[in-house]
Amino acid sequence: MFDYDVFFSYRHRPLDNEITQKLFDLVERYRLPASLQDQGMHGVRRAFRDTEELPVSSILTETIDKALHSTDCLAVVCSTDTPSSEWVDREVATFIEIGRADHVFPVLISGDPEISFPASMKLIPDIMDRLIDIRAENNDPRKIIEKAKTGMLPVIASVAGCSEDELAREHSIEHDKKTARRTFISAAVFILIGAISFSLMVQAHDYRDAAERRQAASMEIISELTYGLPDRLSDVPGAYSHIKNILYRNTEDINKILRLAKDRESGEYEAAVNYEKLATAESVLGEHAEALESENTAISLFENLASAGYKKAETGAASGYNNRAIISNAAGDYVTAAADYDKAISMQRALDEGDDLVLARMLFNSGANAVDLGDSGLAADRFEKSMDLLSSMTQSADVLSALGTVKYNYGVLVYRLGKYGDAETMLSDACRIYSDLVEMNDSLQNRSNYVRAASVLASCLTDSGKYDQADPYYEDAISAAEILAQDEENIYYQQLLAELYNNRGLNHNIRGDYKTADRYYSQASDVYGLIYKKTSSDAACAAYAVSLLNTGENAFKAGDYEKSESYFVNGLGEYSRAVGSLGSYHEAQYLTWRSYYELIHLNDFDAALASASSAYELQPDNTLVKMNYAYACIYSGYNETAERLIAEIAGSGMGEADTIRRDIEAQKRSGLKNEEQDVVLGMLA
Repeated sequence: MFDYDVFFSYRHRPLDNEITQKLFDLVERYRLPASLQDQGMHGVRRAFRDTEELPVSSILTETIDKALHSTDCLAVVCSTDTPSSEWVDREVATFIEIGRADHVFPVLISGDPEISFPASMKLIPDIMDRLIDIRAENNDPRKIIEKAKTGMLPVIASVAGCSEDELAREHSIEHDKKTARRTFISAAVFILIGAISFSLMVQAHDYRDAAERRQAASMEIISELTYGLPDRLSDVPGAYSHIKNILYRNTEDINKILRLAKDRESGEYEAAVNYEKLATAESVLGEHAEALESENTAISLFENLASAGYKKAETGAASGYNNRAIISNAAGDYVTAAADYDKAISMQRALDEGDDLVLARMLFNSGANAVDLGDSGLAADRFEKSMDLLSSMTQSADVLSALGTVKYNYGVLVYRLGKYGDAETMLSDACRIYSDLVEMNDSLQNRSNYVRAASVLASCLTDSGKYDQADPYYEDAISAAEILAQDEENIYYQQLLAELYNNRGLNHNIRGDYKTADRYYSQASDVYGLIYKKTSSDAACAAYAVSLLNTGENAFKAGDYEKSESYFVNGLGEYSRAVGSLGSYHEAQYLTWRSYYELIHLNDFDAALASASSAYELQPDNTLVKMNYAYACIYSGYNETAERLIAEIAGSGMGEADTIRRDIEAQKRSGLKNEEQDVVLGMLA
């Protein structure tokens, strides 16, 4: 068994660095066709590449040498710069010395084998049989990577243990099946693109080369592509990559028209709107850095127009800051999001003819971000102001949707504070509103909103001990979420499904069904792991970490202490990567989980109390924080504090009482002994 499936050897030069990073991501994310997985094969689970420039030396570092000796395949990225790297040559030589020359794959990105292969590689007799040639004209990185999507199949086949032809055949079949399925499910995408987009783009091409007389018509066509087509496609599964491509092409066309236009302001405004919609599409695809770049361009255009007196752009600028905040929140940068929400709200209020519905949405967005940041006071204030605005409006579909969203977010807040009765009311209202909206318009947006609200309501009912009431919400929501998540490119839908799996696992954990809980937790971890791998965001990292920690906690209750400790170590390690940038809520959650690890696995009561106390100082109203602080107090002799906290928590719902009881019983089974345990169990009887 190898620690790594693929070791990437490469020269640290701009092109080589860029291509190697993309190859690394490509092979790790590649999904082996299901037919081969069914035969017990696996793709690239873990790859290795050094990220620092190494000193000139013929002696490999211990880390590199160890990685080479525990790697299945060596992929050597070869360019005209490669032969001058003594490190690359030594890495190849080492792989030859350990008897794995037949697992060396040259990946040619520039030059030719004669001038781009390191000296050691030329000594391998059959090396040209494994040559992966992905060179492109002018060394264009995008074209190189496009060729690599199939070019790297020989490496993946070697790792999987099948022939290259077999993998290529199954890959092609899988691709054809996926294409056929998406074509069937998303026929509207291709019909719209074929019947509307192509026609409009042809017309735009004709118009944009005309003079001033045709400029207005050209902008009308581009406006249709900016506003109309993306909005119609956004409710079709699998459409966002197409939307992104359409909007990206729009930017080029608009810029060409601007060079001809006398009325540059209207053209620049359309360009700004286009960049904003592009940012939204990129964010949905999990491309947060690209989304922020597009949104920054939109904001700059809006602000320049507004400063020149173009009134319409003032509204656009406020929208731009709100949209940038949404993207930052999705990426886990809650502090930056908070500042942008404040600016958007201030700008919206200052408009001469501001839209109260838009302001209400900005307020509840800001409140939801405050929940993530751990500022419950600000969150409640924003939610109340948003509901006040919405209650004064005519109850149209848009207003109802906004009202459902603010009730959902407010419900999440009070749920986290352990106010289950208030949370159940808020979340039930949100579910009812979204259910009514689905009846009015069965759109993906309305369905996903219902799923999100039903998921949290089911968790709230679980913590209240209303297990039978929670079950149908879970079943309904999971069924709907699994259908939504077939749109694999939509990160938001993947997050919904992962959250549901995790919460369903919690439901079975509280009821003592640890085997079923483990299955759901594992499903949640798989989905969260894929999201984290795709987005690399701190928020995704934290969600993945918590799913691992939940699995570890469940294993502890089931008596599998080795598995439990392994998951705790991995989960805390992942969480520590992200917690510094996510605000007090996540800092408290991390400290709470660390406290429980120190308690149940290290039996270090002083450390557990210190971690739990720090968490409690940050988030004294959070139920999980209070619960683990109580456990730490039990084993450190602070019995009165422990009893007070447990009475508060247990009084909020039977589900919490059951959780504490099962936790204490699991602690006793593990060997943790304390007289206060029986006192607590007596309180819960």
